[in-house]
Amino acid sequence: MSLPDGPLSNLRILDLGTIFAGPMIGAHLGDLGAEVIKIEPPRGDDVRRLGTVKDSVGLWWKVVSRNKQLVAIDLTKPEGARILARLARDVDIVVENYRPGKMEAWGLDYAQLSAENPGLILLHISGYGRSGPYRDYPGFGTLAEAFSGFVFTNGDPAGPPTLPSFPVADCITALVGCYTVLAAVNERASSGRGQEIELNLYESLLSLMGNMVINYDQSGEIMQRRGNRSKSSVPRNAYPTADARWVVVSSTTDATARRLFRAIGRDDLADDASLATNVLRALRAEEIDGIVAAWMLAHTQEEALRILHDCDVAAGPINDVAQFFQDPHVVDRESIATLDDPDLGKLRIPGIAPHFYRTPGKIRWAGRKAIGADTRSVLRDCGYADAEIDRLAQDGIIAAP
Repeated sequence: MSLPDGPLSNLRILDLGTIFAGPMIGAHLGDLGAEVIKIEPPRGDDVRRLGTVKDSVGLWWKVVSRNKQLVAIDLTKPEGARILARLARDVDIVVENYRPGKMEAWGLDYAQLSAENPGLILLHISGYGRSGPYRDYPGFGTLAEAFSGFVFTNGDPAGPPTLPSFPVADCITALVGCYTVLAAVNERASSGRGQEIELNLYESLLSLMGNMVINYDQSGEIMQRRGNRSKSSVPRNAYPTADARWVVVSSTTDATARRLFRAIGRDDLADDASLATNVLRALRAEEIDGIVAAWMLAHTQEEALRILHDCDVAAGPINDVAQFFQDPHVVDRESIATLDDPDLGKLRIPGIAPHFYRTPGKIRWAGRKAIGADTRSVLRDCGYADAEIDRLAQDGIIAAP
């Protein structure tokens, strides 16, 4: 008996998203076996031209559009919108992240799309949501990270609020979006009906920042930037080592802190009743950090980690990407997937995070180079004749190489 190609091989997804939350939902679901049809405009999706390009191929595109069939349609034209509506008849989920009102303007609102597919699940993603005074504002992840309060809390206390170096709000919204649509699929199994859902970037990010919200509500505390320190876990910081690398330490539990003190040869600190709890240690955070920092600077990263791990201390390296690639644990677990790509040859991208033992997912291919690479095959499957596909391509409604 052959195993299904992933636990979601029974689902069909129509991915109308771009930069980045929408497409990442399709990528994650495709990793786990879902059939994902990516809709891009005939000029090509904007992600193709974003970031590093090699041999005229966008590298981010290779990651975001993995496992997807590519169909190029001009949705701004009525005939293009009709093609999309026809495709939506036979899918389980549609994901879109245009500005609120775009889908409705094109005649692609939920009532229209679900008329012939009452089980359809339609997920809208936007920056600020489909209601409220900011609904029509541009909604990129950078703005959501700032608006939510996340950026204000991020960075060195002596420096400015710091934006993340990758699209955090989009990536978190994609994960929230995955469990959202799968929850809707589960509900549909009982009710037999699909539904319309909305999700926005700043609320998705806010959902992870509960302590910031409740602390302000109950105590009036406005969370501040603390650099690599933590108010509730001491010592917790990033420390430079003798070889100009870095080690991070986390002392979330009191027992972990005591093990750290003994590991660095400071039994006196481990036995000090005035340092027995995180609350007490926080009162002497500067002193403790100075002691740990001095010990780290007397050891290389490798030496420090060997000693700390031998004492069961919660510590680890700060890796740059080259170190991460070479780490024996990463190699052993195949945390980075290796693909044979027709455009770039050997290609390595992040592997699939969940490891299903019985029905594992698979990255079958990276994002394809040709715009609308699968337009012809997908439209044929949908009932379009070759002559009609040729006419649509000639009229600029689709791109069908």
